[in-house]
Amino acid sequence: MEGIVIAGLFFMPDYFSWTNLFYLLGLILAGVATMMASKYKAMMKEIGDVSKTLEDAYADGKLDSDEKKKIMKEVLDVLKSVINLKWKIF
Repeated sequence: MEGIVIAGLFFMPDYFSWTNLFYLLGLILAGVATMMASKYKAMMKEIGDVSKTLEDAYADGKLDSDEKKKIMKEVLDVLKSVINLKWKIF
C-alpha cells in the first residue's frame, strides 16, 4: 500500500500530478468565466447594440442629427446597464 496518510486518510500520489493540477485550474477558470459572463451579459449586449448602431450610422460616411441621437441613446443604455451591475436602480 503506497501513498500518503494524512489524518488517517489515504492519498494516492498518482492523483497529485501537474496534469491534474492544470486540469483543476482550467475547471476553476472556466467556472469563473461563466459566472462573469452571466453577470455582464446585459452590458455586453448593449455594447454590441452601440457598435451596430455606429456601423449603420457611418455606412454612408456622414453622421446626421438623427443618427447622433440614436448613438447617444445606445450609449446611455450602456451606462444604465453598468450602473445596474453595481446598484439595482432601474
